[in-house]
This record gives sequence, C-alpha cells and structure tokens, in this order.
Amino acid sequence: MKKLMILFAAVLMFAATNVKAQDVETVSMTVILTDVLDLNITAGAAVVFTFDQPAEWTGGMTAPDGGTTTTITIDATQDWDLTIDAADLTDGGTGTMGADNVGVYCTATGNHTFGAEVTCAYTASASILGLPNAATMLIENGTGDAGDATDNAFTLNWECGTSNGTMNATNMLNHVAAGDFPVGTYTTTVNLTLQAD
Repeated sequence: MKKLMILFAAVLMFAATNVKAQDVETVSMTVILTDVLDLNITAGAAVVFTFDQPAEWTGGMTAPDGGTTTTITIDATQDWDLTIDAADLTDGGTGTMGADNVGVYCTATGNHTFGAEVTCAYTASASILGLPNAATMLIENGTGDAGDATDNAFTLNWECGTSNGTMNATNMLNHVAAGDFPVGTYTTTVNLTLQAD
C-alpha cells in the first residue's frame, strides 16, 4: 500500500509539473482599413506651349507635341470623380489670357476604360474641353472605378489656340492683333481635384 501511495503521489507531482510547464498569453489584433483617394501626376507636371511658327499662331498647338501631355494615376478604395479648373493666364502684369485658350481631352491607358468603369465627355480633339474657371467634371465614375494605378491610368492631352471643342474660338494671332492680350509669357495653375463619388 505504501508503494501504491508513493506511486500515486509521484503521478500527481508529475501531472502538476506538466500543467505548470504551459502558460498561455493572448495578443489583441486589430486591422484598420481607411479609405484612400490618391491622385499622382507621373509625367508632364509642367506644360509649355511656345508659339514661334506662323502655323502655330493661326492653327494652334496640339498633343502629342513635346510637352503637351500629362499622365496621371489614381489609387482609390472607393468610386471617385475628377474635376478640373484653372484661373485665367496672366503675364504677371496687365496681360490676361482666358483659360479656355487651352484645352484638354483624356485617354484611358489603364484597365478601366471609358464607357465602362469610367466616363469622360472629352476623349478626342474635336470634343476637347476649354479650361474652365469653375470646377468641371473631367473623368467620373461609370460602373465602378475603385482600383489601383494599373486600373486608373490616364493621359491628359493638352492643346492651345486650336479653337477645338469648347475652347476659345479665336486663334492666337487674331487675339494679339485685336489687342486682347500682348505677346509675352502667360502662366496659370490647373487644378485637378479627386473626390469620392
């Protein structure tokens, strides 16, 4: 009996030792997903039109001449819209040129295409948008445009003085000849505004 009691005590001590050899702690895990709306200009952040040939003065300058395109990408966890606006161009003095002497139309270069995931009313030179002073829809949600930069990649094609689409109907030569503004260097900032749809 004494041997049985010793054996029983040994088993209890062994079991107690095994229970104490294990310890459990927990880690609280949290994943926070926040909405992302990210617009990036990947090339063509500075566009310059230099009118130094007679044909440019009367016919304007079109994309894809050097320096007349801007490429953009959009990363968005939700559907989005993109507006555009610009103040009139100034020469830093008294000269002011209407922003609508510059125009833009869009080309979709990513997986999302116009007429499906995204829509744009300005997809060719003939339907170009003369730069507006007030925010105007440029690219908007179609069937669902959330996605990354491989989905939402676009080229903005710029023209100046062509009188296409809704651009100013007067060419640069006639503007200067009429005294609308003098020769010089005119600048403005074009605003591209990305917002949730």
